[in-house]
Amino acid sequence: MDIPIENPKVLVIDDEADIRHLLAMSLLQMNIEVDCAKDVAEAMKHLRSTQYNFCITDMKLPDGNGLSIVEHCHKELPQMPIAVITAFGNTDTAVKAMKLGAFDFLAKPIELVQLRQLIQNAFKYNAEQASSEENYPIEYFYGSGQAISEFKTQLSKVHKTNAPAIINGAKGTEKEKVAKYIHSQSSRGDYQEVYLDCNTLQSEQIDELIFSCSDNNIFLQAHKSSLIINNIHLLDKASQKKLLQVLETKTIAMDDNKEKLVDIRAIVCTEVNLDKYVANLQLREDLFFRLDVLQLSIPSIEHRLDDFKELIDTYVATISPEKTLAKQAFTKLERYKFPYNYRELKKILIKAESLSDSNEINLDALDFSHADSVNTATQAQAETKLSSRGDLSLDEYVAEIEKLEIRAALNQTRWNRTEAAKLLGISFRTIRYKIKKLGID
Repeated sequence: MDIPIENPKVLVIDDEADIRHLLAMSLLQMNIEVDCAKDVAEAMKHLRSTQYNFCITDMKLPDGNGLSIVEHCHKELPQMPIAVITAFGNTDTAVKAMKLGAFDFLAKPIELVQLRQLIQNAFKYNAEQASSEENYPIEYFYGSGQAISEFKTQLSKVHKTNAPAIINGAKGTEKEKVAKYIHSQSSRGDYQEVYLDCNTLQSEQIDELIFSCSDNNIFLQAHKSSLIINNIHLLDKASQKKLLQVLETKTIAMDDNKEKLVDIRAIVCTEVNLDKYVANLQLREDLFFRLDVLQLSIPSIEHRLDDFKELIDTYVATISPEKTLAKQAFTKLERYKFPYNYRELKKILIKAESLSDSNEINLDALDFSHADSVNTATQAQAETKLSSRGDLSLDEYVAEIEKLEIRAALNQTRWNRTEAAKLLGISFRTIRYKIKKLGID
């Protein structure tokens, strides 16, 4: 096995001597130095006195459990990846551990092929961390405002693990680009990411990709890589079950009735609230629980008032470094709502740059002609939805009207909740409560 770091050292923690011996012998055969510990106390002594490149721990230990070790390492040794060993099918434990910062998990009985792949991923992570620099390929990552700073904090956590992740974002927030960036920065970045869009493919095509035993199987395509899934709420129940099975067992059944190991990381991109689809039984609760390990919420432009100028300057510098934006043009952009977010902003600025003959992009060069059709369609959709109560109960119908009016007021005030409350004639406390209750984002 090709090891990307020099003189690697691993700590193995398990109360069963046979498992410690199996793991130690397997790692020694890979030319990896190994220390072993039989309980939490002994493990902590090792971790405080020795520097390790990786740690793997059982969950059940005589004087505690693996979760306490994961928490300790995540807090005190954030650059060292740690994996947990779980009982077969114990998804709850694996998810808990990964939410606390575990890099990945292995299920008993331990497959040495999976162990080797896990070790390789962990050591790649070590090597990448040693040489990493903050260099973002997506323009809107730059900025110093609160919303984007919180986003980058979330992003750093997503990088430190092989755990599944859900990326939430409104239209135009370029969720797939973010997913691709996460993949490229992970230990799987040497392999091509694989995409599955449940909206653009027919059900027969999805069945072929998920259930096929041929090389067309999407899990085989994504082996050692990341599977980026769009519109997962549209996936049929049989396919959802298959996806869950692969995530839990890390295997797929082949034509010869043999199982083939697959190592994939699922990254879900969505602009809808998946909790609602779980509540409506359209999305399996166990699948959602298995995927909802890490959450990454992309802030919309309307939440970037505190660094809007930085955002604009970054895009202008990327599109045309020699040009600047006129003050009137900036004011116009600042007041615009951007229903399609960053994708729309970039399109407007690219077109404006091409129409500008001078070194300054003027107000006249900004083209918002597409906005009227978007606003008209959005308003018509809202009016159609609320033109009659339909199957909604009275309370549900009133809630939809409240949501529509509050969102309109927020958009009008660039999401200034104090000003929106004044427009609606309610208190700040009331609007804050209703935003949370109605799930407005």
